[in-house]
Amino acid sequence: MVRILSDFVLQFKLNRKLKSLTSISKKHLTQFKTVVVLIPESYEIDEQLFLSLSKAFKISNQNITIVVFSQRKIEEQKVKIKNRINCSRDAIGFWGNINGELSLLFQQEFDLLINYFDDKPLLPSFISAHCQAKVRLGFSKSNHALNDLMLAINPQETKLFLSESTRYLKTILKKVK
Repeated sequence: MVRILSDFVLQFKLNRKLKSLTSISKKHLTQFKTVVVLIPESYEIDEQLFLSLSKAFKISNQNITIVVFSQRKIEEQKVKIKNRINCSRDAIGFWGNINGELSLLFQQEFDLLINYFDDKPLLPSFISAHCQAKVRLGFSKSNHALNDLMLAINPQETKLFLSESTRYLKTILKKVK
């Protein structure tokens, strides 16, 4: 019962935050220097995908942050990307207060945020809405208010994601110059 009430509070705060996202003006950028990726643990996507994407935009590996969502606490793993935050529902308090590493994440501004989920889960959507990003990339089945650019592909098609996202993001950068 407590979880249901807490989810209701989070959904209310998320809806308010989504309304404010639409009024944020987009900043001009000529290149991507920092990236944050929000991804559910269940997707089991190799982090090499995001390293390849960063290589295409000449982004240093130190400037990539991955936030992995899980229903339970995630055990620490050996990873190539050092800036990794494991996040479960416990990271957010009953009233939507952010705990631990996530509060530091929200203080940073990223050039690119990748919402690597294709549904409308509450926790990743809430985290995404509170991240500061100049450009937001996601999938067409996710909440449209979270993304500036949406790909109508299956997230499991990693090669297609890499080619399409690279193509469209490079186009965005060319238009800004």
